[in-house]
Amino acid sequence: MATRRDPLREIEAFNHGRLPELLALKYRKMAASPFGYFRGTNHLFHADWPGQAWLERMPPVWLNGDLHLENFGTYRGDNRLVYFDIGDFDDGCLGPVGRDLARFLAGLSLAARELGLGRAEAKLARTFLAAYRGALASGKARWIERRTATGLIGTLLKELERRTQADLLLKRTVVKKNRRRLRSDTGKALKLPAAERQRVIAFVERFARNRADPAFFTVLDVAQRVAGLGTLGLPRYVALIRGSGRPDGAVLIDLKCQQGSTLCPRLRQRQKRFRSEAERVVEIETRMQAVGPAFLTPVRIGGRAFTLRELQPSADKLDLAAAQPDAAELEAVVWSMGELTAWAQLRSAGRDGSATIDDLIAFAANAAPFRRLAAMAHDWARAMERDWRAFRDSPLPGAAAKAARAG
Repeated sequence: MATRRDPLREIEAFNHGRLPELLALKYRKMAASPFGYFRGTNHLFHADWPGQAWLERMPPVWLNGDLHLENFGTYRGDNRLVYFDIGDFDDGCLGPVGRDLARFLAGLSLAARELGLGRAEAKLARTFLAAYRGALASGKARWIERRTATGLIGTLLKELERRTQADLLLKRTVVKKNRRRLRSDTGKALKLPAAERQRVIAFVERFARNRADPAFFTVLDVAQRVAGLGTLGLPRYVALIRGSGRPDGAVLIDLKCQQGSTLCPRLRQRQKRFRSEAERVVEIETRMQAVGPAFLTPVRIGGRAFTLRELQPSADKLDLAAAQPDAAELEAVVWSMGELTAWAQLRSAGRDGSATIDDLIAFAANAAPFRRLAAMAHDWARAMERDWRAFRDSPLPGAAAKAARAG
């Protein structure tokens, strides 16, 4: 690992200017556990990258950029089937394959300990890498959907198939005096200042003009969306739109600000030039996932890049903390995640500087770099636990909470 001058100062600088209430929430989640800290400091992870020759020689692939257990989940594709796959490509770019593998393994180590499965940590790492290497060696990209999923993933997909738009609207909205509005009592949506609210409404109105059915996008309500961890405090909106016009036909739209990849500036690879940061996210996600998600579009609001996507009743993360899996159940999940990682890289192989499928098959044949990655990630996780304790005991979480109360 590289030596940082002052992690706490870098955290403070990275999060400067964020909405105080949501920054306080982010810091609270980061202080709660080492894995929460890990999720909220992807920028430090990549700043700490050792940069050793054996790591830089690994094949270049299209990367998720922030690969960890909670960046896998379900979504409905544009073919209307529900898939389990990698998500959240905000930090996506082209770089050595070890970046994503080490990120996943370090997070897996931290998460396993929090689930009380620390003794299985080494076996879980081997499981992920064995699944990854086996899928890569096959040279063929596959996918996971309801009919092919088993274990906890299969259970999640089967449950989500039964969720309806009415269920989602009941959870996120309320009807008063025959008017549907976003709920403000769930912690998932915050009131926006009038000018910001009007800016979002004006964008949706402009966006609707070029759609086949402009009335579908009639705005019923808009709020600041509260979701995730790493991006908490940045502009992110949820718009409730008319949809079909039926009682349960309204639709929720997520608008997420894309400031740029925290990984990309750290890499030596020449990157493809995208027209915007949102286009980068959309194109990489579309390349790496089995089927593109419905409604995913790069847009601009107030001169800033945003991704637009539909919030779906069938979209969810695998909540391991709630599921409390035993070692065998978690091992099965991790195996699937190893395969999904390989399939995503095979699917996007040979595109704009990424390694070919033949290169990736050859890479999978040599076990030595994978053993070194596992050892490095294990040591890195222990170092991150020390960093977490320093953050937890620092003034930063308390200062953010005080600023939120004052605001």
